Amino acid sequence: MAKMISPQNLAVGTAAVGLVGQEGVLFRRIFGWSLLLLLAVCCLVFLQSTPVLGWMVP
Repeated sequence: MAKMISPQNLAVGTAAVGLVGQEGVLFRRIFGWSLLLLLAVCCLVFLQSTPVLGWMVP
């Protein structure tokens, strides 16, 4: 299950790699990827509602 981007997750991530204080930089880098993954999931759900990938949903 995917996690939402939260300040706590950003703080833990930056602390883990030694980039404390650069949470904004990390957020800017992650934001684009998050939008791309959201678009991919939306496309998958849409295709599952059509006969193209309808066989995936019981």
